[in-house]
Amino acid sequence: MIKGKRRLARPRRWWPERMESKLIIVFLFLIILPIGVLTYVAAQRYSNSIESNTVTFVSQLSDQMMGKMDDYIEDMKKISIIPSYQADIMEGLKMSNGFYGGHSSGETGDSGVLTEQERTRLAIDRKIGSSIYFINNIKSSTNVVYLFDVYGNPYFAIKNTAIRSDLQDVLPRWTELAEEAHGTPVLVSTQDVAGRATSSRYVFTVVRKIIDPRTFDSIGMIAIDANIGVIDNIIKDLDKSTHGKTLVVDKSGSVVYDSDKSLIGQNLKNSELMPGPLTEQGSFHTKIDGKGVLAIFKESSVTGWKVLITIPEDELMSDALRTRTYTIAAALAIMAFALLISLVLVFAITRPLRGLVRMMKEVQTGNLDVAFPVVSRDEAGLVGSAFNRMIDRIKTLIQDIYAVEERKKEAELQSLQHQINPHFIYNTLESIRMTAVLSDNKEVATMTQLLGKLLRYSIHGGLESVPIAKEWEHLGIYVQLLNYRYGSRFELELPDARETEGLSVIKLLFQPIVENAVYHGLHESRSGMRIRVLCKQEGKDLLFEVEDDGEGMEEETLLKLQASLLQAPDGDNTGIGLRNVNERIKLKYGETYGLSIRSRFGHGTVVTVRLPAAPAAQQGGEAT
Repeated sequence: MIKGKRRLARPRRWWPERMESKLIIVFLFLIILPIGVLTYVAAQRYSNSIESNTVTFVSQLSDQMMGKMDDYIEDMKKISIIPSYQADIMEGLKMSNGFYGGHSSGETGDSGVLTEQERTRLAIDRKIGSSIYFINNIKSSTNVVYLFDVYGNPYFAIKNTAIRSDLQDVLPRWTELAEEAHGTPVLVSTQDVAGRATSSRYVFTVVRKIIDPRTFDSIGMIAIDANIGVIDNIIKDLDKSTHGKTLVVDKSGSVVYDSDKSLIGQNLKNSELMPGPLTEQGSFHTKIDGKGVLAIFKESSVTGWKVLITIPEDELMSDALRTRTYTIAAALAIMAFALLISLVLVFAITRPLRGLVRMMKEVQTGNLDVAFPVVSRDEAGLVGSAFNRMIDRIKTLIQDIYAVEERKKEAELQSLQHQINPHFIYNTLESIRMTAVLSDNKEVATMTQLLGKLLRYSIHGGLESVPIAKEWEHLGIYVQLLNYRYGSRFELELPDARETEGLSVIKLLFQPIVENAVYHGLHESRSGMRIRVLCKQEGKDLLFEVEDDGEGMEEETLLKLQASLLQAPDGDNTGIGLRNVNERIKLKYGETYGLSIRSRFGHGTVVTVRLPAAPAAQQGGEAT
């Protein structure tokens, strides 16, 4: 082995070097991976969306159903308080309490004539019966309204069915619930009653103590039976939409209502339908008879009952399964077609691109004498044409850029000088004309002389700096003309001459700012305006603050004026004077200098002029 001649073996690359191979691999990933993932995600999201939409739809239906059921039960509770405000019922129950509290029986006499006790009992029945019949007909689907005195003696009016046969059996439980509630209504879950009528077998009940509103003593109890068919009427079409079943379960887990009547009265705690404690609303998946179902539940804030709606998963996901099959088939077809098109595009695109890359490498070395041969008008040909135009443009710019930029800057400076707002001159001349017409006095001559000074100062060419004393003199003449025009409404306060001694500024710097203050700040309701110019130094910068005590600007106007400092909106001359001043400062001193504005409606406006302190002090020359 000869030292120094050993060559390291190049590592094997798994990534191909040819562009065609790279693009084919990239296209494979870009087509198969995204479409496959999107297909899977779309199918999953569609399934989840179906479940979510079903839950939302069924929840809305259950809300409506629960609202109707709550309204009905609330009406029953309101009916239960009527006896406390019915004089006949109150008097009848008190008579019943007195009668049964003092007598053990009421037998008829031997002569067949009604005894005193029988007449009293008949009077009680008549007094209570006339009112109880009215209560019994207030609400539809109420089976029977029962009234009891404190001794448990019942009074009732039969509506559509017979009295319940288990009345004496349920009375102790009712009495206990009513006693614990202390006069508030109590809802008793569904009961299986065995009356003589067979049209309805299940009822739920509202019981309540009857309280004398004057003495607050209990004088009896009311119980209102409602047919379970009320719930049937409310949710009769729900099962047709869900293809499942609907249950109503009370707080203890007992079934109040079951759409197929197979579970009424059963307790579902720890069953498949209630595998654990349920929140106020939600959904969960479970199985009934080995088949998966989606259970959606909602709790009533009025009764505490829960509506439980079950939907078979087969019915729920049938559309999703069909859609998933169609989506997968469409995705496979799209991927095959996309791969075929990709192969064609790879070979059609890479050939001219390789030639363009060679040209670009030549340009990188500094050789601009290259040209891409354009043989077609496709994207590659357009890129090649653009490349050729770019090379030509670069050559031109290299030759002309300095001269063009200098000419452009000079043109901008000249243009800005002539953009000062002409409206003031027009308005002043109009004021002079009106003054000459209305009053033949020396004011005309004075105003004309002042205007001449303004014009001589304004139209002097160039953007040279002037001593600040000349600018103050020009500003004073401008305000003096304003006072002629508006009737001595303006007061100008300038900085102390010692503060600005030796300073030079751009000509016509402050007049557009004062003009803006007059335009935005003067209001017909104000008697005058004070314009104050302050001078101070901040670090290496010189700040002039032109503040007025005028009307100020609303936020929308202020924002519009601030925006105009940067670029005037199309067709809008807002702030042209301020914009010209701002641009002149930036062109002369740089982008860090210029104008800023702050204002509050009703509190005046402040325009801050930021200049470099040292350069401004060094500028010389006067304007003639």
